[in-house]
Amino acid sequence: MTAYAKLTRPAMRALKPGASINEHGIIYTKLANGDGRWTVNVMVARARHHHVVGLESEGYTRTQAEEIVAKLKAQKRTAAHGVAGSKQAAPRSVRAAADEYLEYLEKHNGKDIVAKRMRFKEHLTPHLGNLSVARLTSDDWLAYVTIRTAEKAGPATINRERSALLHMLNTMRRRRMLAAVPDLQRQKEPKGKLVYLTPEEAAALLQAAAEDQSEHAHPFVMIALYSGARHRAVLGLRVRDVDPGRRIVWIDKDKAGEREQPIPQVLAAYLAKLIAGRELDEFLFPSSRAATGRVYQVNTIFDRCVKRAKLRKHVTPHTMRHTMATNAAHAGLDAATIQEMGGWKTRAMAERYTHAASMQDAMAALQTRLKTRRVTPKLHGRSRGKR
Repeated sequence: MTAYAKLTRPAMRALKPGASINEHGIIYTKLANGDGRWTVNVMVARARHHHVVGLESEGYTRTQAEEIVAKLKAQKRTAAHGVAGSKQAAPRSVRAAADEYLEYLEKHNGKDIVAKRMRFKEHLTPHLGNLSVARLTSDDWLAYVTIRTAEKAGPATINRERSALLHMLNTMRRRRMLAAVPDLQRQKEPKGKLVYLTPEEAAALLQAAAEDQSEHAHPFVMIALYSGARHRAVLGLRVRDVDPGRRIVWIDKDKAGEREQPIPQVLAAYLAKLIAGRELDEFLFPSSRAATGRVYQVNTIFDRCVKRAKLRKHVTPHTMRHTMATNAAHAGLDAATIQEMGGWKTRAMAERYTHAASMQDAMAALQTRLKTRRVTPKLHGRSRGKR
C-alpha cells in the first residue's frame, strides 16, 4: 500500500483557497468556495495522463484517485506482458510461455502433447523463443516462415507448427494471460493425391510382412490396414485396450483424443490370438530397449515390407488409414460413419473418401454401359461423289 505523508486530513484542511497538495501524482486543490477537487497527473508508459477525478462535495476521495492511477499502471503492464495485472519484472518470452503451456497440457490431459513438444523444442522455440509472447506479430510469423522454408520445410509442416503456436496463444488468452492473438497466415498446401492400396496390393503387403524377420511387421500392417488407426496409436496399444468380443480397440492417446475404434471380425479374431496369455498391461509392440517400453516407430520395417511387396506407389504407414477409409466408402458407408470410425475431426476430411469412391463407381458403371453398346471399330471415310 502506498504511504502518504502530505495528503493527510489535517494538511488538506489547513490549505488556503487556491493551494494544492501533490503526492504520487494525486493532487488535492482547495477551491475558493471551500470545496476540494481531486485530480490525477502521472506519467505512464512515457505518456502524461491528466484526469479530473471529482469534487469532495460530490463524494470523491483519495481512494478514487488511487484507483485511476492503479488502472493506468495495470494497462501498461498488460500491454508490455500480455498478462492482465501481471507484476513480472520482464515480459514473458515465447520460450517461457511454451514451457508453462506444455506443463499445463500435461496437468489437464491435453491432446497430441508429444508432437506439440517436438514442434516447440525443435523449431518454434529456437526461432521465436526470445520474442515477447505479448508482442508477437504477423510479421514475426512471416519471418519464421521464411526461415523454415529455407530449411526445406513444406507448407504442411509449417502449418502444423502454426497450429501448435496458435493453440498455445489461444489457451493463454482463454486463461486471461494474453490480451490478443495475432493473425498468423496459413500456408497454402498443394493438393496431394489420395494414395491407397487396392485389394491385391494390400494382400501383397500382408504377405511381405508375414515373411519379414521382425515380429512386429505383420501385426502392425494387419492392425493399421483393418482399423485405420494412426501409426502412433497402433504402437501404443496394450493388451487391455483390445476387446475382441465387442470388436473394438481403445485408442488412448491420439490426435483426435480418446475413443473406441471399431474393427472388423477378421481383425478381432487375429488380435484374440495375438493377446492370448499375455499380461493386461503389456504392449502389443514391446521393446526392452525403449524407455517407454514399446516400439516408437516401424518406418524401417514398413519400408522393407513395401519393397518386398513390389508396390510401385509411394506407401507409408499413413497409407493404411487412407486404404481403410476408401474401402469403407466402397462398401457403401456414409461420411458420418467413416468419420466416426477413423476419428476425423471434421466431416469434410471423411467426405473426400466417399467422393473418390463414388467417382470410381461412376466410372465403372460408365465402362459397363459402354461395353453393352456396339462401338464402330473405325471412323467412316469421307464420302466421295461420282466422277
